[in-house]
Amino acid sequence: MQWNRKKVFIAVSFFVLLVSVVGGLTLSRSTDDVDVKLTDPGVTATPGIGTNANASGKLFPRTSVVDINSQEDVELAAKAAPMVVNFWFSTCEPCKREMPALAAAAKKYGAAVSFVGVNPNDTATAARTFLEKYSVTFPNYLDDGDLMADVGIVNMPTTVFVNTNGIIVATHAGEITAEQIDEIITEEFGVQS
Repeated sequence: MQWNRKKVFIAVSFFVLLVSVVGGLTLSRSTDDVDVKLTDPGVTATPGIGTNANASGKLFPRTSVVDINSQEDVELAAKAAPMVVNFWFSTCEPCKREMPALAAAAKKYGAAVSFVGVNPNDTATAARTFLEKYSVTFPNYLDDGDLMADVGIVNMPTTVFVNTNGIIVATHAGEITAEQIDEIITEEFGVQS
């Protein structure tokens, strides 16, 4: 009896394919009787490490911070003008890149929008050196972490926008650009540059 190589190859290939498909289906079958509903999103995870809480709609907290220049305790709260609050620290690379845009925006908007910086990491000396380097003239404060926790901030830089009613209307996590600052101020506060 003589074997036809082509027929043997086709038969073996078909057998391997059949075993693979049947084996794959068998192994992929679930042994638990879980009813999966793809339209039900289930439980939404709460923010964890590296994720800021959604602060939009929250009242900006009234809290005690330390003025970087005078070293005096002051109460930080929403102001009569809309407020932009930037959380930063001196060794943060994105903080370094965005600070010139924030300093320029503070000068550009003047009294129409209050700008405030909050630093939870540095000494007053390190913070002042940083602010001088970037020609920052708006008020900056040291935070012991209470304000960050109250607003739900875990990563920096983060910039929050607070309306005249003291409500946080927008949060920008990460480096912010001059264009983004202008856009949010125009949309949320109705202030034109």
